[in-house]
Amino acid sequence: MSGDRLDKAGEYRQRAQEIRTIAQRISINEAREQLLETAERFERLAQEEERKAHAAGSKPESQSEA
Repeated sequence: MSGDRLDKAGEYRQRAQEIRTIAQRISINEAREQLLETAERFERLAQEEERKAHAAGSKPESQSEA
């Protein structure tokens, strides 16, 4: 259901923000960069879930996607 996908997108964005907050407090540059890369992966996951939600809104969802 598209609502579930939007919920996932919101969750991914929340995780991304939590990771960014941690990254700002870390003094080790390498660890900070790894955390920021992880946050970006969560952002991409959120965008993908939103894309799927919008696509599902325009057509019936199959059982394999549920």
